[in-house]
Amino acid sequence: MTHISITSVPVPAGLAGPDAVDFLAVAELLNAQQQEFWGNDDFYAPPQAQLAGRGSTPTRRRELLAARMGTEPDAAIIGVAQLNLPLTDNLHTGTVNVVVAPVARRQGVGTALFAAAAKLASAAGRRMLMAETDHLGGGRAGTGEDNSGTENAAAFIPHDAAAAFAAGLGFRLELVDRVSVLELEGYDAEAVLGQAARTAGPGYELEFWRGACPEELVDAYARLRQKMSTDAPLGGLELAEEAWDAERVREAEGKARGMDAEVLVTAVRHVATGELAGHTVLEVFRNNPAVAYQDDTLVLDAHRGNRLGMLLKAANLEKLRKAIPEACRVYTWNAEENRYMLAINEQLGFAAVGYSGEWQADLSAE
Repeated sequence: MTHISITSVPVPAGLAGPDAVDFLAVAELLNAQQQEFWGNDDFYAPPQAQLAGRGSTPTRRRELLAARMGTEPDAAIIGVAQLNLPLTDNLHTGTVNVVVAPVARRQGVGTALFAAAAKLASAAGRRMLMAETDHLGGGRAGTGEDNSGTENAAAFIPHDAAAAFAAGLGFRLELVDRVSVLELEGYDAEAVLGQAARTAGPGYELEFWRGACPEELVDAYARLRQKMSTDAPLGGLELAEEAWDAERVREAEGKARGMDAEVLVTAVRHVATGELAGHTVLEVFRNNPAVAYQDDTLVLDAHRGNRLGMLLKAANLEKLRKAIPEACRVYTWNAEENRYMLAINEQLGFAAVGYSGEWQADLSAE
């Protein structure tokens, strides 16, 4: 077998110079993999957006590793590993994503890329690596075996090539997310919002911003983002609470601007105390305004039972329809065990289109 060489791909300052050739090849490979999997361009990311999203920041170190057949520096890139290492919390962890071109699969390329990424992670003191696999299909898919950290998680994940690759590398399936889509054509957001507002009652009021969080709310918003990191179900994933402050909020907003993304946030305030009781986030990339992506939705424990989750999501969907009328559909991800949020999404009209497996490998066990 031809020797597989693994090299680091620096993130260039721009896309015009010769130092951007490898990065552009990586961006093309990642986009091709998304198109192959989904059968559409709903997850296409322009090279400029990938450039803005792949650089390291004060809170996260990001590495790109490329695989080539042979040792020639100009050999075509046939695979890539993306490695993300948190720098302010969860310092025992990292996340890895391995993509191999169809012509180079089943030749050891993915295994070589993972080994190189795991070596980097170990050198940085990380003992746990997380990874994600995607699987199309809206129904339960029995696997015949259970590698999960929960009793029935594997019932949603087929034992396909992606799952077999992860399991073969020593990963365990610890959490399953349902991937759902809401088609917005004919969707009556105002009617849903009106019903949710009546249920919540007069004790709460909504706050909305597009882009940057208002300065007077940023500290409270940071607390919500921090709470979100452990409030959502984690299954068997060994993750601790993230560290969020106003500076990290601004960093995330800057990254979104660099990726040419519109960020729509609706928060809910408890009138009696002035406390922000929850929030929800939608992102739309200007290169494809037909597609929106649901990010965080959180309601603090003390304010649950007032249908605020429905109120928040319905309000943000109404804002989306008015702010970006080109939007046609919304993707969302929810842990299969999160019955409360899944019930809200089902009432809103979301339908399952697939599942994501969240996997974890213990590097210290090797």
